[in-house]
Order: sequence, then structure tokens, then C-alpha cells
Amino acid sequence: MNYDLTNMTPKDLEKAINFLQTLLGNTLENKNTISKVVKQENESIECPHCHCNDCIIKSGFTKNKIQRYLCKKCNKKFISTTNTLCYRTKLSFGDWQLFFECMSDCLSIRKTAAKMNVNKNTVFAMRLKVLQALSTFRNSVKLSGEIQADEFSIPINFKGMRQSNMPRYSKKRKSASKKVNHKVCVLGAIDENDNQYLEIVGNGEITSKEIEESLSNKIIDGTILITDCRSAYESFAKKYNLKLEQIKSSTYKNENGYTLSEINGLHSNFFGFIRTFRGVSTKHLQGYIDYTVEVINHPKEILYYAIKQKSNITIKNIYNATFPFDVDKAYADYH
Repeated sequence: MNYDLTNMTPKDLEKAINFLQTLLGNTLENKNTISKVVKQENESIECPHCHCNDCIIKSGFTKNKIQRYLCKKCNKKFISTTNTLCYRTKLSFGDWQLFFECMSDCLSIRKTAAKMNVNKNTVFAMRLKVLQALSTFRNSVKLSGEIQADEFSIPINFKGMRQSNMPRYSKKRKSASKKVNHKVCVLGAIDENDNQYLEIVGNGEITSKEIEESLSNKIIDGTILITDCRSAYESFAKKYNLKLEQIKSSTYKNENGYTLSEINGLHSNFFGFIRTFRGVSTKHLQGYIDYTVEVINHPKEILYYAIKQKSNITIKNIYNATFPFDVDKAYADYH
């Protein structure tokens, strides 16, 4: 076959395309492809136990022909996927690729399991592992310039919890409490460079202390904070010497032309995304919050990002997850 692509005939090009498609299919199903991808995505091999990166030597292969390494400092062996969400997975790289496509399409756990031909419990575990791995997005966000900040509330959800363990009696669907203490408070912020941030700060009305704990290490000096007229933002801006621009609830913009359109759009996108799952347990809500609309639109890019993140979450961790705040205190009026 002529390998000069510019001089190939259509017949030769079709043969080359068919060969590459076959090769790609075999690579996606190969057991050691994930290990190769993780190794390639990381800049260097680091020991997952002692984090040494200059004392690593090769130490044979596993039964699936995956390269094994030995750390001469702590004398422990590992592979490139150790302490990642793909560690000890029986799924191929192609399966993980399909999973991220299903997440991008907002498919339910059962529909994703049917499409991947795996058990729904496997998909549930995969989803929560991925959501935890993506928490590094939120942890690394820095906000500068003009920052729009606002909060929203969503009812506390006990999906998956036994009725005997709930702090309140069971309710029918669509009968969520209207009491503010029975709702999760999520603080959102977005800057002029489209850096986005969403985090659960507690329950009930937001306080200046919650704003400070959430945003104080995210905001770079010399910024303009654009919010509604809630007094909690006034206290926060005054303490950190931020220029504050507030918009009254009955108006679209203030006298200086500032609006909250970007942060309101971010909130709307989140609600549109979360609505497709027909309820998410508050225990795992932060993970879904981290999976922003910007992330959903780039499944392949996020696949390569997520599989290299250090995440040693286990099935036990998933099922023993705790709420981000004291729910017994939130429902104290029930006792």
C-alpha cells in the first residue's frame, strides 16, 4: 500500500480508513489502554503512597500486560491507575468513553446501564466516582474582575435513604416543605472571564460567615462584587474591601448598569441539568453541582481529565456518604 497520503487513490484511502477504524476499535477494548492513557496524561510517574517521583523503577507487568512500578523509597508497587477512578476496573476505555457520552446526554442510571450493558449499580458507582474526581475543578477556581454572586435554594432530598433513618416523615412526590430551613443553600459566582463556581454552603438563609468561608480564598484583590441587596453580601464586601454593586430585586440592572444575568443563567443551566435526573440525594448533590453545563458539553475532554485525577473513593465511601450539613438540626421542628 502507498503510504504517501497526498498521492493515495480513493481505494487506498478507504483501505487506510478501514484499517485505522479497526485498530481504534481494538485499542478501545484493550485491557491496558486505560493505563497507557493515564500514563500519557500525567506529566510524570508518581508513587501514590509516598508521592515520590524520582525514585520509581519498572517492575514487570500484570497479567493484563500493564506496566508495574516499584518505589525504591517506600518499597511499594503500583500501576499508573492506582488511586484513580479506573483502578481495578473491569471496563475498557471504550466503556468509559460511552459512559461520559451518556452523562453528557443526561441519561438516567438505568438507561446508561442498558446502553453500556452493565449492572445499574456499576453505573451508579462510576457516576459518583467521576463526580468526586471533578471536585478539583471547584477547588482550583479563582475569580477576578467583575464577579456576579447569588445564591439559590433547593429542597433537601433523602433519595435512597431508608424511611427509618430519615429525620422527618416520608412525603409524597412534589410535596417538598416550603420552610427555608428545609432547603439546601447553594452559593454561585461567575466572573468576567467566565470562571464559574457553585458550592453548597448550608441550609436556610445564607449568612455572611458562609459567604466568607466559601468565597474568601477564591476572590483575587481589586474585584467588583455584583450581588442582590442581601445584607450578608454587604458585610462580606466591607470586610474584604471589595467594591460592591447591588441590584434591587424588582429591577434588572442598577444605576451603574450592572446586572446579575450571567449568574442567573448559570443557575438556570444547573436546574435544567439536574431536572433530568428526577431528584438527586443531597448527600451527592455537590458532585452534580460540580458537573456544570460547561463540563457536559465536552465529554471527551473531561474523560481524559477525570481518569488521571487521584480519587480513592470506594463503594463503602459512596454508600456511607454524609450530608453537607446537620439535617437533624435542619428538621429540629419535627422533634
